[in-house]
Amino acid sequence: MIQLILDGEATEQQLAKLKVNLESCQPCIKMYHLEQEVKELLTKRMEKKCCPEQLVATIKSRILSFS
Repeated sequence: MIQLILDGEATEQQLAKLKVNLESCQPCIKMYHLEQEVKELLTKRMEKKCCPEQLVATIKSRILSFS
């Protein structure tokens, strides 16, 4: 459920349940913050790189050859 919340995909009920849980459950608080930090770290580390044009052309060519 924490992943759904961090991804912004949780329902209102799930958000409410987590909020209640975080008010009283120390392990849940730690897990939530750990998951949040991991998600932020991965987001910062991911770098979009473009493929070389020749590679793109080769892949397109092979896809077209199958159809």
